[in-house]
Amino acid sequence: MRRRDFLLAAALSPVLPARAAAQFDRGLLWEVSHKGRQISGRDVAHSHVFGTIHVADPRLAALPAPVAGAFERASRLMLEFLPDGYTRERFTEAAMFLDRQTLEEKIGAEDFERALEQLQPAGLSREFVNKLKPWGVLLNLRDPRAAAGTTPEAHLAGLARERRMPMSQIEGVEELIFTFDEMPMEAQVALLKHSLAHRAELVELAGRTLEAYLSGDLQRIWRLREEFVARHAAIADHQAVLTKRVIHDRNVVMAFRMQRELRRGGAFVALGAMHLYGGKGVLALLEQDGWRARRVY
Repeated sequence: MRRRDFLLAAALSPVLPARAAAQFDRGLLWEVSHKGRQISGRDVAHSHVFGTIHVADPRLAALPAPVAGAFERASRLMLEFLPDGYTRERFTEAAMFLDRQTLEEKIGAEDFERALEQLQPAGLSREFVNKLKPWGVLLNLRDPRAAAGTTPEAHLAGLARERRMPMSQIEGVEELIFTFDEMPMEAQVALLKHSLAHRAELVELAGRTLEAYLSGDLQRIWRLREEFVARHAAIADHQAVLTKRVIHDRNVVMAFRMQRELRRGGAFVALGAMHLYGGKGVLALLEQDGWRARRVY
């Protein structure tokens, strides 16, 4: 695995969320239309919003029929993020200490050895790992049993290229970097050390999360993580910081930027399913801005 691919592949992965309202608690595909039916005096075709999960798994290889149908009828694709060569390099650079700081001095020798062991499948050198910031390691603690393959977002992007379908992204790489890089070092260290110490439990949680996703149960995904945090109260405050930055703050930006495509109509928007859930999710925020969301699948 190339270094630049190592970091960016995990940047959009699910995180442990805080408690959210049970509005929009089920469903991965939503039809979105304007409540007024017209914008600036013209009719606007409805669009679709699809909740994804940022992992590669054989069960995700084919789009469910309702999702595939909505995508075929769409005129444009908007993804949460569209990586390329530059953004991969930039993200990797941002995830590394560029001065004399090291990961080992941040988390201690014992946890550093744990990090090396758990990152071994990526084939990274000791020197490279030692220059990673804690959040750079945290994002890449993967299940060693995880399947190689294509994520749903990459699959959609490939289909769009085959159709020569216009594509855009919701966020830029600098915004994504800011989300993680400005997180307090204390929180980064605490969350990484905890993840290293509870590896098996987190692997199990990831598996159960995928099962909940496959059943379209957004509320179940939130509850699984709430239960995890409840069992580990020592990281609750740090987890709340991460959740605010990665989920709730980004929801506001996403809901705003999605509307440039929704106003044109016929868009297919794909983003992490956790951004759909609850009273603070993008669907609830869109409804506050005059849109109507109807569950399709």
